Amino acid sequence: MATNLLYFHSILRYFILLFMLMVIVQSLVGMLNKGSFKKINKTAALVMMIMCDVQLLLGLAVYLLNGWGANMAKPGAMADKYSRFFGMEHPLMMIIALVLVHMAYSVAKRNMDSDRKFKRMFWFTLIALFLVLSRIPWPGEAVVGRPFLPKMGAIKGQTIRINTPVSVNRS
Repeated sequence: MATNLLYFHSILRYFILLFMLMVIVQSLVGMLNKGSFKKINKTAALVMMIMCDVQLLLGLAVYLLNGWGANMAKPGAMADKYSRFFGMEHPLMMIIALVLVHMAYSVAKRNMDSDRKFKRMFWFTLIALFLVLSRIPWPGEAVVGRPFLPKMGAIKGQTIRINTPVSVNRS
């Protein structure tokens, strides 16, 4: 079950990246053209936020089902790059990005001039995008890299651990 959740989690990232880019482009065009904020702008931000919320739920399920919380409580877990990445760095950065996405959508709901809405949505979403891109386990990354699509196998003979945290024993 955890493996299937991980596959959905891996695939959903592309839709999130697409909607983040869409919101960024819409906001940039709105800023440059001094356009008015339309319902389509708010809807794109809403869909982006909902997908990020679903992604968080999938990620939390994978995190808990695979025992990352218990693994991170063990002494020395932070010394292992794989455990540190999937047990701490990836979830923390994604939660910060999720907060920024929620801030972007909250701006879309506010009663303020269009230029301010576009600017704030642009910056919140752009920073969230950079955080997400920095902590996705891209193929080719040493130790934590995963294929672009699930079930594609290892890259260049690399062994990929999908759902097993490293056991850290200090005797």
